[in-house]
Amino acid sequence: MASKRVKISFQTVNDGKYTVIKNSAIAETNQRVKAAMKEVVRVYEKKETESQQSAALLVLNA
Repeated sequence: MASKRVKISFQTVNDGKYTVIKNSAIAETNQRVKAAMKEVVRVYEKKETESQQSAALLVLNA
């Protein structure tokens, strides 16, 4: 999927030089991102839990 970045300014919007993205395309992209990030989020949450447990032990032993 090739995409082209387009600079948006008030001038281009006022001239009507923009494309409205369909809600279905946005929802589809959000689903792909969510699926791709699933493992990353799991690892992050696991490390966050371990960090909180470690901090609790430090406070308890201090």
